[in-house]
Amino acid sequence: MAAPNAQKYLFEGSQITYQKFGYGAAVLLAFHGFGQNSQVYLPIEKHLGSRFTVFAIDLFFHGDSHYAAGQLMSKPDWHRLIKSFLQEQRIERFSVIGFSLGGRFALATVEGFADKLDQLILIAPDGITPSNWYQLATGSALGRSVFRYGLRHLALLNGLGHALTRIGLLNRTIMRFVEISLSTVEQRNRVYLSWTQFRPIWPNLNVVSKNLTTNPINVYFFTGAFDRLVPGTYLLPLTKKLNNYQLTILKTGHNRLIELTAERMGK
Repeated sequence: MAAPNAQKYLFEGSQITYQKFGYGAAVLLAFHGFGQNSQVYLPIEKHLGSRFTVFAIDLFFHGDSHYAAGQLMSKPDWHRLIKSFLQEQRIERFSVIGFSLGGRFALATVEGFADKLDQLILIAPDGITPSNWYQLATGSALGRSVFRYGLRHLALLNGLGHALTRIGLLNRTIMRFVEISLSTVEQRNRVYLSWTQFRPIWPNLNVVSKNLTTNPINVYFFTGAFDRLVPGTYLLPLTKKLNNYQLTILKTGHNRLIELTAERMGK
């Protein structure tokens, strides 16, 4: 469900919904995590609204954002959408923030718009360290078929998950997150569509790191000391390629990271 004050933008048969808040001179594009919407970035307005004008965008299959049926979401598709949105809003330069799943879209934006970026803020970002489970579920037609079957037979999927947890192949926190994320038919459809349709949105870290080091972009990472979904070690494949960045480890798990990041940046 979109936020009550969400605005709509149409592009090539697709629709994104977004919220605009804050009144700062700098522009910040914000991408949320799985199962969320633009509402999660409201703490940014409280702590950073005087610094940024924020465009918090509902990713496809979230809020009322709809992607054109029958197509995979590729990075060129994403770049065309963002280019069109920037032109519509008359945005010349901007910063980007991405949390969890939104980190993949933030990194994809770095690949296409590094010459326009001032800051990159990544909060427990997905897309840097590949998930073996994600690759197994989406990397082949067979894997996607098995994944869809499991989502349609939830008891079987939960049983497998608990068995893997008992033998130590699946973290209990991740298993609990999976149970919460798959509790309704709507959520299961969102998982399947997001995982499968977004699979081409995987950053090329060589391109990302080159863009971040050859352009004057300030890079900030925020992780949770107790985050088991996207632990801080998942940053290493990218941070090893960078010369300059700032890392902040917050004493929290996954869910409060946006709020605490906004508080820390506002000090």
